[in-house]
Amino acid sequence: MPMAVLVHIKEPGSISSVPLAIDGDRFVDPAAATIERELDTARWWAIPGLADCHAHLGMEQMGDAGRLTDADMEANAARHAAMQLEGGVLLVLDKGSSSEVTLRVLDTAADRRPELQMAGRIIAGPGGYYPFYAMEVDEEGLADAVAEAAATAAGWVKIIGDWPRRGEGPRANYTLAGLRRAVSTAHAAGARVAIHTMAPAVAGVAVDAGVDSIEHGTFLTEADLETLAARGGAWVPTVTNTASIVEFLGTDSSGGKLLTEGLANVASLLPAAERLGVTVLAGTDLAVPHGRVAIEAVALRDAGLSNPAALAAVSTAAYSYAGVDRGFRPGAVADVVFVEADPLEELETLLAPRLVIRAGRVVRPS
Repeated sequence: MPMAVLVHIKEPGSISSVPLAIDGDRFVDPAAATIERELDTARWWAIPGLADCHAHLGMEQMGDAGRLTDADMEANAARHAAMQLEGGVLLVLDKGSSSEVTLRVLDTAADRRPELQMAGRIIAGPGGYYPFYAMEVDEEGLADAVAEAAATAAGWVKIIGDWPRRGEGPRANYTLAGLRRAVSTAHAAGARVAIHTMAPAVAGVAVDAGVDSIEHGTFLTEADLETLAARGGAWVPTVTNTASIVEFLGTDSSGGKLLTEGLANVASLLPAAERLGVTVLAGTDLAVPHGRVAIEAVALRDAGLSNPAALAAVSTAAYSYAGVDRGFRPGAVADVVFVEADPLEELETLLAPRLVIRAGRVVRPS
C-alpha cells in the first residue's frame, strides 16, 4: 500500500467532514493506503482552490507596462506564480503581456505554480494601448496576428477592443467584421479570445463577434449578457481594478466620470448575470497583489452577486469554465485550500487561507 497523508474534507455548505488521503500528487482512498501522518483539517472548510481569471504574472503594477525587460518579465512570472500559490490561488488565467517570455513559466513543475492558462503578447490597434507594450496591428493584419498568437502554447489570445485617445476619449480598435475574423481564426487554432473593453460602443460589438471572455465589460447590456449566457461565454468584471483606475484618474476627470458610470452599470447587471447563468469570474488585473483575488470576490459580492455566486466566481465556476477537472475524490489532483469558516456564509474567510496544498505539496504554511 502507498504511504499517504490523511486529511478531512468539509465542503462549503456541509457540517461534517469526510476522510481522504493524499499520495504523491493525487487523492487516494484512505482504505487503500497506509496512513503515514494526519493533518488536522476537520474543523476547516475545503475548496479545490481560488482562481484569478484576469492576472498578468509578468508585472507587479500597471506602471510596469512598457518599461520591463524580457528578463524582468520572465523572473516576475515565476515569482508571482509562487505568490499566487501562497495565497491559495491554484488556477490562473493570465490575460497577456508585452512578451511571450512569460509563457516560460508553464515549464515550471506543476506543484510550484498554479494551473495556468495564458495569453502571450497582447494585440492592439496602432496607438490603441500602452506605448511599446502590445503587438500593434491594423485591422487588415489582425487575423494574421491572432493566428501567430494562437500557435503558441498559450491557449488564449488577448485583444484590446478599445482605448482612450487624447482629446477623443475611448475609441474602438477594430470593427465587428475584423473581430469576427479574429475570433474565427483563434477558434480554428483551438484558442480562446479575451477582449478588453471599457467603452460604451464596443462591449456589444465584442459579444456579437463571438469573443469567449469579456474583460471589464463596464458597458455591457442585459441583452449582451443574454447572448453571452446562451453560448457559454464568460465575463470578468474586475470591479476592484476599475475602481482603482477611477481613483487614479480622479472622479472629476472625463475618464473617471465615465468609469464611475460603468461601475454603476456593472452593479446593476451582476444580479441579471447571475439570473441568466452567465459565467462571472473574479480577476485582479494588478489592482491588488498577486494571490489576493479573494478581495475581488468580496467586491463582486458587495457589487451585487449573491454570496454563493461570488464564491463560484473565484473557485468552482472558474475551474469549470477553464475545463480544469478538480474534485475531492480518489484519482483527482490533490489540490485543496482550507479556510476557517464556511465561505458560503462568510466569504471573507477566503482572504486568509489556513492551509494550501498544491498537487500534494503543502505550500502554506511553508
